[in-house]
Amino acid sequence: MIGLFSFKKDRNKTKIQIGDRFVKTEDTKTIWVVASRGSTFDPIPHYQVVQEGCHSRRRTLSELVLLDRDYYRRVDAE
Repeated sequence: MIGLFSFKKDRNKTKIQIGDRFVKTEDTKTIWVVASRGSTFDPIPHYQVVQEGCHSRRRTLSELVLLDRDYYRRVDAE
């Protein structure tokens, strides 16, 4: 439980914005761009991400997953 509380504290410092770019840790060549905010009714915010250059590839990911460096890393805009 302590880890979850410390993560909540840290995540407040890092907001996800539309247009932010992420890569999966095991696939750093595919860039995912935050396209929209998901449901506001969920207790954990979710985001729609699309693959850069292939907008038909779409995923819904939780804020927790996007900010977990074991799964995704934020990359700078080009």
